[in-house]
Amino acid sequence: MLLLVALGIVFSFTERAESINDNPLSPLLNYSSISLPPEHLPYYFYNNKRVAKQCRLDPLCPFKQDALQDLSACWGYEKNCDPGKRFSYPVCTKADSAWARSLEAAQELFWKQADFGYVKERLSELQTLCKATKPGDSSLRCSSHTRFCKATNLYLDLREPRRGHERYKEDFIQKGEIGGRCRLNKPALAAEGEHKSPLQSC
Repeated sequence: MLLLVALGIVFSFTERAESINDNPLSPLLNYSSISLPPEHLPYYFYNNKRVAKQCRLDPLCPFKQDALQDLSACWGYEKNCDPGKRFSYPVCTKADSAWARSLEAAQELFWKQADFGYVKERLSELQTLCKATKPGDSSLRCSSHTRFCKATNLYLDLREPRRGHERYKEDFIQKGEIGGRCRLNKPALAAEGEHKSPLQSC
């Protein structure tokens, strides 16, 4: 009799463990790291398809109700963004003929110079100036005139900064004080240095 009770306890414990494994109590992703206003979530999921897919499959995903309903909403800088689904578009009530011929031209010009159209144009200019040879290596990608750059795994050695009374120093970083592991395209980098000015504040 005691053996039957012991076997019953073991079997019930095994079944309970299997049911716990079948229904995990933890979500597939750490959704608390997605700290965005609710109205921005569809745009986030449009640009993070893998996260959107995980969320769809996860019964514990808190964003299933609203944010995943329409995954065509985009900011406007993405390659396949439908202009009708963009986050916003400027509305002009009148056009100044000195800089735009029509309301549509004024709206488009504003979008390209002061909205996500500006981001789209800068992204289209990106070129690799320092190419990683294997995963985990350094890289450097910049837009025209190195106005915007995206670097990974580069280092800056700022242990011995050169300070002086000159306001605009261009030799603040010396040879060997910036680097990483990538193939640098020196001519391309030198060609992008035409537009230079010191960092300024008002």
